[in-house]
Amino acid sequence: MTNGIRVSVVAPVYNAGPFLHAFVNSFLIQTLPGDSIELIAVNDGSTDDSAAILDDFAREHENVRVIHQENSGWPGKPRNVGLAAARGDYVFFADPDDEFGGPEALERLADFADEHASDVVVPKMVPRGGRLYAQWRYATTQIDADLVTCFTTLTPQKLFRREFLLDQDIRFPEEKVRLEDGQFLSLAYLKANRVSILGGYDFYLIVHHAEQDHLSAKAVDPANYIGSVAVISDNAEKNCTDPDTCDRIINEVYSRKVLSNFTDSRLLRHSMSRRIQWLENQRKFVERFITPERYGKMNPITQARTDLVRNGNLDAIVEYARVEQADFSITSANSKRGVIELRGRLSRSRSNGQVPQLDIVERGNSTNVATLPIDLVEGEATIRVPKEVLPLSDSTRRYDLWLNFGANHKNRRVQGPSGGYSQQLTDSRTVEIYTTKPGNLSIAVSKGMRRRDRAERKVKRILGR
Repeated sequence: MTNGIRVSVVAPVYNAGPFLHAFVNSFLIQTLPGDSIELIAVNDGSTDDSAAILDDFAREHENVRVIHQENSGWPGKPRNVGLAAARGDYVFFADPDDEFGGPEALERLADFADEHASDVVVPKMVPRGGRLYAQWRYATTQIDADLVTCFTTLTPQKLFRREFLLDQDIRFPEEKVRLEDGQFLSLAYLKANRVSILGGYDFYLIVHHAEQDHLSAKAVDPANYIGSVAVISDNAEKNCTDPDTCDRIINEVYSRKVLSNFTDSRLLRHSMSRRIQWLENQRKFVERFITPERYGKMNPITQARTDLVRNGNLDAIVEYARVEQADFSITSANSKRGVIELRGRLSRSRSNGQVPQLDIVERGNSTNVATLPIDLVEGEATIRVPKEVLPLSDSTRRYDLWLNFGANHKNRRVQGPSGGYSQQLTDSRTVEIYTTKPGNLSIAVSKGMRRRDRAERKVKRILGR
């Protein structure tokens, strides 16, 4: 143990005043003894009250250290400064507008790394404040983690063996470059003797603050962004010893990063000049990194998008992006002889008027129980769900609704109205149509009324009781 310190937490701070108390307090309540952990907060020229808040914490707590420096304009330099000042066996890079998820976070991480001799530990991170962050990668703890899975999380909030980083000379880029943390992580993942994924505990909360000016929310320069993905891919080619793993890593970052403007209507929001810039840089990446072998390992959707980029037909790319902008908005539901009718509006942007279909997917086993047509008349959409699609069973079964845009497109969850939606229909089943916490439309099916009770209810309605 170095100076008795097991974990050094390094946080670059710039104008994070409103969030610092929650962040620092989540560090101070850690179950590891106070003299075995340290927080190194690098104030990167903040212009708010961040410096004063940090200095107050440092005066009150010996294990809080503050380094003040002129503004560098990017997180890379303050993280490197913090790493150079760190004294712990391990380093954890945190952001000052987030929080540790629980008091045992650092102790569990350090104990796990000690037990398994891990150079990098990827902890379970959970979103807060409406932010989305995929949880599937943390479903099981992996002592020897799948590297492709690791490359789906390139944010710096990981535990690193400090000696490993120093021996391998792994540092963050200090210039203003997008995905600087991805460049750092790619080297760490590929050069580590062991990378692990640790689940089973909410180690870290990634918090979305609507009022915070995140770098990630600013306009992206395509050359800078895709150039950084090229560095990550080059790191894979130079440091990955298994060719197949290398191919899958590059395909992963390519699909998720280089082709990112195909999703969430980003491309359609761009000006014509910005669309051309994206396409030019995408084509450069494809020419450099997408070999026939890698292309053959892609799923059909990524292959279709790659073909569009290679062909360089911007009009075709825009039309492709428009396909996935169709959206179904429910307005009412009713039941007719066991057939559930969902009514609403279908907005669609595709010039040829092709209408998507609806997939009903059972939750838990991801079985697509039906693909149903959407009948469209002057913008009014009707979806008829036969009774056999949503059968009665002894336990409640839940189904998620997806818009199906065709084989070469990604399906998308059907969103509920902004104010939420809940409607219950009853026959021999109780069918509840509702919106989930993230705002998606789902259906729950459970036991309904007995036939006799339904008949009595019908009579009462007729008699006006």
